[in-house]
Amino acid sequence: MNFEIEKYNQYNLPEGRRYSTCPICSEHRKKSKEKCMMLDWKTGLGTCQHCGKVIQLHTYKSKRTSSDLKYINYNPPARKIEERISFIPSETVKASLQRYDDNNFVTFLNSIFGNKKVLELVSRYFVGTSKKWNGATVFWQTDINGRARSGKIMLYNATTGKRTKKPKNYFSVVHTELNLKDFNYKMCLFGEHLLKENKPIALVESEKTAIIASAYLPKFTWLATGGMQNFSAERCKVLKGKTVVLYPDLNAVEDWTIKAAEIEKSINVKFLVSDLLQKHASEEEITKGLDLADFLVRYKWQEETEPISEEQKRLNALTAKNPNLSLLIEKFDLVITD
Repeated sequence: MNFEIEKYNQYNLPEGRRYSTCPICSEHRKKSKEKCMMLDWKTGLGTCQHCGKVIQLHTYKSKRTSSDLKYINYNPPARKIEERISFIPSETVKASLQRYDDNNFVTFLNSIFGNKKVLELVSRYFVGTSKKWNGATVFWQTDINGRARSGKIMLYNATTGKRTKKPKNYFSVVHTELNLKDFNYKMCLFGEHLLKENKPIALVESEKTAIIASAYLPKFTWLATGGMQNFSAERCKVLKGKTVVLYPDLNAVEDWTIKAAEIEKSINVKFLVSDLLQKHASEEEITKGLDLADFLVRYKWQEETEPISEEQKRLNALTAKNPNLSLLIEKFDLVITD
């Protein structure tokens, strides 16, 4: 049975453009005019970088032929078919794990940690380099089974470490750039493959923050949602039965607290929302919406090389139970005494 377009451009999006606002989530966000939907007019699909939804730009109706009429009265029993999740080939992922000299985000990390530590971080989180834009980074979304669901391509400033959003929002996803047909994209938490470690779990919003925090506070497994809109019960199913500390951006503590309570009702997970940053931040910092990484990079990073004392071991045990202690120590330059 063939199909033909019933209604062209059903959402009235700007025809021929590659980017637009999302007809599903944009009106509910503060930045409602931000272009977050990638449009592919050849395949008739749109992909939103915020809510992860894939929409059909047009509606379709069946176009019956004479051969179809033979079977017009046959109604097979309805069956619930679960869509199979699509993955990016491992060879594609491996091919991106190079050319770090031409990666702005890696250059920024080198200014904080040095080359040896940075190579460890990018290897641990599967951070790649993209040819989409000069200096672009790929954050591979690798699930708990080690399979790449897709990758987010973004451009950073090599000096400040901030996202480059002018003159346009430099964002794309790997499966769109590869023009993969019938690709069933289902997002997962960034760093999800690290959940097999036996460490306390901390969850932040951005991939950048998770990577930086993992270097400063290595006692925890750091994951990222890839955006507040991606903090959902569906993506948190993998956290079932676990206790997770949330570190929201400064201007999003209330939103994360509400969302965490909703998710707890759906799945067996315990969230502890940290408001430590907000308690000690200035009004300007709160308005700017700074996150944990913005505070951590103010301190000089130094890898622990000395043997751990008994006092330090006891402190580590305490911080494992209460992750906020680590930030208090960093914030107020506390030291261990007898």
